[in-house]
Amino acid sequence: MAKQRFQSFGLATPPALDVIPADDAVALLKSGKAARNALLAYGNGRSYGDSCQNQAGMVVDMRPLNRIRAFNAETGVIEAEAGVLLSDIIAHAAPYGFFPAVVPGTQVVTLGGAIANDVHGKNHHRRGTFGCHVESFTLLKSDGRPHYCSATDNARLFAATIGGMGLTGLILSASIRLMRVPSLDIVETATPFRDLGEFFELAEAADQANEYVVAWIDQLAGGHGRGRGLLFTGNHAEHGSH
Repeated sequence: MAKQRFQSFGLATPPALDVIPADDAVALLKSGKAARNALLAYGNGRSYGDSCQNQAGMVVDMRPLNRIRAFNAETGVIEAEAGVLLSDIIAHAAPYGFFPAVVPGTQVVTLGGAIANDVHGKNHHRRGTFGCHVESFTLLKSDGRPHYCSATDNARLFAATIGGMGLTGLILSASIRLMRVPSLDIVETATPFRDLGEFFELAEAADQANEYVVAWIDQLAGGHGRGRGLLFTGNHAEHGSH
């Protein structure tokens, strides 16, 4: 495997030295021969900083676990393996009018990685983090046994794994709730603000009226332009593409 595929996104650390495919890692854990600190799941390498690095052991390439197992077009619950990308989930569910409730700055993150990092999107004020929409997952721990986890089954392990950075085990598959949307197109509005005071005046109303809200501040501006920026808001278009 080409090691450049297993770098940290911000190049904060060297590439992983030892990489093992997901199937081999599963077999190793089930055999009981894996050291406790040997394995750490690696999704699609889009985490900031030095996430998904394990210089003391091996990283596990989870991307081969990329099957969508089931989708309920009535409830919007989808079950998929941990290596499935959010882009794959979008492509599968969008024709039925569903979209992930939370998408970070890129759609090319794995399902398992989104759970392990408990990612957030531009609609945090409405939908919370990715973990708020996880129904269940199957976790393979260092004891070699798969554990079904949900809010009611293995609840403490469920809570520890969401945002747990992969330290509780390998997420093999998961079920998440998608949200219903009228289309994939977004109607966007950009509103300039002159300073932080005006931004805060705009922000509360923007949160209440829009699904997606994000602001950029010009940190290089000085003098009367200090604190200026742009507030971007967006909603799914009522009539658009799926």
